[in-house]
Amino acid sequence: MTALLRELLQCNHSDPNRRRAGAGKWVTVNVPAELWEKIQAATDQAESRSSVPTHKHRAPPAQTLQAALIPDALLRIDVVEHLTGLGESTIRRKMATANFPQPIKNGARCTRWRAGDVTTWLRQQGAAA
Repeated sequence: MTALLRELLQCNHSDPNRRRAGAGKWVTVNVPAELWEKIQAATDQAESRSSVPTHKHRAPPAQTLQAALIPDALLRIDVVEHLTGLGESTIRRKMATANFPQPIKNGARCTRWRAGDVTTWLRQQGAAA
């Protein structure tokens, strides 16, 4: 890519905004067709190797899903999300309308759901469908 940039810098260019005060730094470059094709190929190759995921992968929960088998276990939000397939905002919205089990507050910043309540809610959703 640096070789392409060096070639690009050697091309003839003109700055139409040079004389105007406060103008942007737009540069018009006359690029040979062969060099332009190289630049586009390098850009396409860089985009195909991009490490940016196209969709969000959820990390496995810190608490195992096997905790849901114990009815009195207190589940974290990430486990409840994995069990129900719902996002956190959807769960909170359903709680506000009383369509989801209410959590147990273990402190100012600690909210947990009883596994039995969540599995019962899941069974009810399956029976209603």
